[in-house]
Amino acid sequence: MSRARLALALLLLCGNLQAASLEVGRPEPFVFGSSVADMQARLAPLCTRLKVREITPPTAPLARISQHQIDCEGFAWAGKPRKVELVFQDNQLDIAWILFPADEKQAFVDAFTERYGKPSLQVDFGVVFLAAGAAVRNTPTEVLFASERQARAMMATLRAQAAPSAPSTDATAEDRP
Repeated sequence: MSRARLALALLLLCGNLQAASLEVGRPEPFVFGSSVADMQARLAPLCTRLKVREITPPTAPLARISQHQIDCEGFAWAGKPRKVELVFQDNQLDIAWILFPADEKQAFVDAFTERYGKPSLQVDFGVVFLAAGAAVRNTPTEVLFASERQARAMMATLRAQAAPSAPSTDATAEDRP
């Protein structure tokens, strides 16, 4: 009988471990390319508080005409109510930030690694998962989901920062024969 109890305990423990893993996929309501009005309507029943702000002047890298942000409080994600910030560049959703307490950071990195595989980059910014268009940011602690066009712009910036400086063609007097 004790073996049966042990087997049952192990099954329950395994089930609890699986239930405890975080679901960290991009939330279905976050449809990149959507307009501010479409996302506001989609999120209204999912947020305890919703606010739309215009960011003037635009600071987001792809915003040429306008930048707006939807702040959503109480959005259920990864098992808890979260604050979400959605960034729209020229009326297109491109960036979704989901904030979380710092003590949850490692759990998110682990869950992202489990879901998306080994991180593509670990930089000062945080841990980046290129194939998923996602990252876990260090400060402030938040998860990033980015549209394809935003991810391309971010990669271009990272490549430019990582490119070695071209050697100077100006010779000094000491360099000349």
